Amino acid sequence: MARDDPISLYDSRVEELKKGIASSEALDRRRRFGANVLPEKSGRSPIVIYLSQFKNPLVYIISVAASISLLLGDYDDAMIIALVILVDSVLGFFQEYKAEKTVAALRNLLKPTARVFRDGRMVEIEAAEIVPDDIVAVNPGDRIPADGELIEAITLSVNEAILTGESESIGKGISEIIYMGTTVLSGRGLMRVTSTGIRTELGKIAESLIEIKEDPTPLQVRLEGFAKSLTKIVIIISFLIFALGIFSGIGLLDMLRISIVLAIAAIPEGLLIAVTMILVIGMRAILRRKGLVKKLVAVEALGSVSVICTDKTGTLTEGIMRVVRVDLKSEKMAANVMALCNNLADSLEVTLWNHVKTMGMDPSVISAKHQRIYEVPFTSESKYMMTASIIDGVEVSLLKGAPEIILELCDLRSLEKEKWAVEFDEWAHSGLKVLALAYKQGDKYKELMDFTWIGLVGIEDPIRPTVKDAVDLCRKAGIEVKIVTGDHQGTAEKVATTLGLNSEHSRIIEGKELEAMTQSELVKVVDGTSIFYRVAPHHKLKIVSALQSCGEVTAMIGDGVNDAPALKKANIGVSVGNATDVAKETASLILLDNNFGTLVNTVEEGRIIYENIRKVVAYVLSDSFAEICIIFGAILMGWPAPLNVAQLLWIHLICDGPSDIALGFERNEKGIMSEAPKSKKESILDKSMKFLIIVISISTAAVALSMFWYYWQIHGDITQGRTVVFTLIAVEDLIYVFSYRSLRQSIFMSGHFFANKVLFGAVTLGFLQQFLAIYVPFLNKALEVMPMELADWALVFIIAFGMTSIVEIVKYLSRRQRTIA
Repeated sequence: MARDDPISLYDSRVEELKKGIASSEALDRRRRFGANVLPEKSGRSPIVIYLSQFKNPLVYIISVAASISLLLGDYDDAMIIALVILVDSVLGFFQEYKAEKTVAALRNLLKPTARVFRDGRMVEIEAAEIVPDDIVAVNPGDRIPADGELIEAITLSVNEAILTGESESIGKGISEIIYMGTTVLSGRGLMRVTSTGIRTELGKIAESLIEIKEDPTPLQVRLEGFAKSLTKIVIIISFLIFALGIFSGIGLLDMLRISIVLAIAAIPEGLLIAVTMILVIGMRAILRRKGLVKKLVAVEALGSVSVICTDKTGTLTEGIMRVVRVDLKSEKMAANVMALCNNLADSLEVTLWNHVKTMGMDPSVISAKHQRIYEVPFTSESKYMMTASIIDGVEVSLLKGAPEIILELCDLRSLEKEKWAVEFDEWAHSGLKVLALAYKQGDKYKELMDFTWIGLVGIEDPIRPTVKDAVDLCRKAGIEVKIVTGDHQGTAEKVATTLGLNSEHSRIIEGKELEAMTQSELVKVVDGTSIFYRVAPHHKLKIVSALQSCGEVTAMIGDGVNDAPALKKANIGVSVGNATDVAKETASLILLDNNFGTLVNTVEEGRIIYENIRKVVAYVLSDSFAEICIIFGAILMGWPAPLNVAQLLWIHLICDGPSDIALGFERNEKGIMSEAPKSKKESILDKSMKFLIIVISISTAAVALSMFWYYWQIHGDITQGRTVVFTLIAVEDLIYVFSYRSLRQSIFMSGHFFANKVLFGAVTLGFLQQFLAIYVPFLNKALEVMPMELADWALVFIIAFGMTSIVEIVKYLSRRQRTIA
């Protein structure tokens, strides 16, 4: 608990310290003491990232295949395998290096700030610029930016768990030390910085707190498990092919090599890297739309959000407040309350401060003239703030807060209370944020009773112009929006009605009613409730838990220190750019422009990202299983392998590299916000995608085997047969990848065929590689292929476009089935 200490020293020393140090002196001290930052673990060096590409069991297996080729005297195969390992490692290096740099750059965008006194005035600077002897203001939710001695403390309590491991709040008084990294839970104060950076207590143990490694996201874990399962399946199939080949009389070493390389060609070992790159691309896209994702896990969860719980002020509204209505018994006392019961801590207090100027008085003069002797800070639970100052030689308590709270603390007759309550209710239902003002004279200024009522102040905070469209988009996307606010019922209802959120069938719950409910009772009604009003921060945690019990994927917006538990519990914790340090640290997504519409935009990006991942998985598996079917079919019929070791690896390099990543750059997916949110339990591959993979694999294998037989038996040239099959598989994959750009729409109806320039670049590179393989003497000798005639190329392209048509037909049937369902 916070101590009931005197508010501050309030002597000439403190007033002198509040002038702060000069900017020139601060610059000199920063040169002497260094930046106020802790040592960080440097990212992996490029050489470490490159060497990590070889720490892969699949590379080990490919190396075994190369060794077998050397034993058989197939030096060309061995060289091709070595080239594949080299190129794959280089591609993997650039992908990982770029991903790591991008994530690091995004993290650096979120730089903590602090309010300090410089050159006689308070300014906001980056925490890294703080120097010894700076005077720093600390408020609820702030992360203490350095070690320092308190020179002012108003019911200040901090959490020192980062240093002590104890989660209990600790009261702090004047002359006590508060430490870097600890968190202000309540109250406020001023501290004189004594130590910065590595010289702080936290700095001394910083090495043990450095982040070592970011855990993989749930999607990455799920994909890794999927890849392992697929590996087992492919190994079993390869073993069966091996046994079948031996039974057919093919040599042991030949079959061993074919089986191993087939497994390598079929296993999408680059899938996890591709997914990581897609997530990083998504983070950058979200940043362009004013959302800062702190954790990769948020990117994948965004696409599944089914409920958004949002505050009203500054998120649904513009956060630009102005006083538009007053009913006051005494303008002079009202000005005193608005100027003296005010710390300029938020936009509301700034609005009151500025309104005093419109009343013909100077709030700064009032504040300087009257000494404050006591303060009870505002909290979201108490919903009031009280200070006491010496006015004309008399102690005067000044009170502002929620009207229903202030009315009960004032000495008014019942009829008068009812009159003011009716007026307050009328103002609130017109959409105004309403505050009540009161005061009390005498030496009992700490007692919350017998106050004299001053009146009401009505503050307007217009709804953002973009919010209505954003809410409509949520409704279209099957996402429910709930208002969770500390405001009065009428204020919340007016906003909800304007946005179309408050239907006659929806329920409205007050914080008091919510407090009395058990969790099981709340679970029964939470889905049908559109507004929670007069709620405290701990109610938000209760609401999130109830929604999750109903199977909802929840995004919760919060900005206060006490919102942290709800933000942590939510599937997506969202804070705004001007939120407390604790809220921003806990949240996984920060809205840089404080706009509800930005959250909806990030949800759309989340859906695009998830859809891109599904496209990559489907595309990679279509390629892989087609190769399996070709080899398996040939051996089943007792034919020679239509594709040799080097050819399989070459195709694998072309199709499973640049094209996979390029699909992650797809952005304009029509209709993606017209569907219900994806369930967390839903498989990455739905029935239609599995059917598509099966159809493409079998069709490709049937056509490839037919062409191989034709050139091998009719033309009598097995090299020509292998060349045509080799080119067909490569070209086909590079052409039908365009159909995988959208799994829900026809390639001809997408309306943005040329939008993904990265994909066009990857496909162009693939064609260039294939032409080099066919016509460069060294390569066609190593790959055991021959130059192709124009007629052969024409046949290959006709069949490749035919396969693309099959993809489009399967997509059409899937769309039709969904429409009927």
